[in-house]
Amino acid sequence: MSEFLNRDLYSDSEYRILCDFLISHFRYKPKTEKNYAYDFNIFKRFIKKDILEVDSAACENFIKNTDKAYPSAQAPATIERIYSELHRLYEYLLEQNKIAQNPFNSVEKPASDRSIRNDKVLSFEEAEALLNAAKELELRDCAMLQVLFTTGLKIKDFIALNWNNIIRDSEGELGLYIQKYNKPYYNKLHRDVIEILLQYRESLGKEQTIAANESTAIFVNAKGERISQNWVRLVIKDACTMAGIKAHSPSSIRNSMGAFMLTFGVPPVEVAQVMGYSDTFLTTRLPIVLPKRKDYLHFNMNGFNKVRPENEHE
Repeated sequence: MSEFLNRDLYSDSEYRILCDFLISHFRYKPKTEKNYAYDFNIFKRFIKKDILEVDSAACENFIKNTDKAYPSAQAPATIERIYSELHRLYEYLLEQNKIAQNPFNSVEKPASDRSIRNDKVLSFEEAEALLNAAKELELRDCAMLQVLFTTGLKIKDFIALNWNNIIRDSEGELGLYIQKYNKPYYNKLHRDVIEILLQYRESLGKEQTIAANESTAIFVNAKGERISQNWVRLVIKDACTMAGIKAHSPSSIRNSMGAFMLTFGVPPVEVAQVMGYSDTFLTTRLPIVLPKRKDYLHFNMNGFNKVRPENEHE
């Protein structure tokens, strides 16, 4: 049973159906289960009828009147999420032969502007200042920022990097290779990044070779443990302060990487590959950052090629 559903709102059959849906989909995601259950409770209270008997008109009326159904007005992106949740529920009911058709199929999905604002990416001047400030940090933290900035990795993938994620490709160049959800990610490393990684390895007392067959974390703390996401955020914050720019998040740095690539004319399909996007449509969210000059930051855009790692040829 779900602890988040308001039992008093539903009949026994409705309650069992909703519990089956929530538990089967979100057994290990209590926060998501809570969000879905909250919206189901609001929906049920608004429509005032059995969830198996609602039609498209009732569903459309709910979506168009969320400001009346909820305690406060909902943002466009939130309304879009609510629609997706309910659509998913009714797809489940359809699969379970509880209904003949999904009533939300006839309801227009709300659209929200998901574009990433210019203030959510670094300008070229800010990026240059940040990378220069990074040189004043400890060797590990400087290496962290350079790798993070030039690869466009999500922070969770970044902290999970091991030394054996760095491979030598078929052209003899070093790059990051990660298997993500059965989809490989590969991006070449710039010579400056390789150089600072070599210095960092030396400081750890490791062999002076990058493409090492070591399944150990690249970036570790003083105890030799893998660094945390929070530590990465603190390093970025300190570097931004030293650079005299506003604080940026790991997401801002990642978005900047994609925006710079588009600015330099890299095709959206290649931007999507480097950023790990599921499709090229997501690149339309990125702003174009107009450069005053092309400098050190240009290297990663020129460095990306569709190169298959050696082990894929075996």
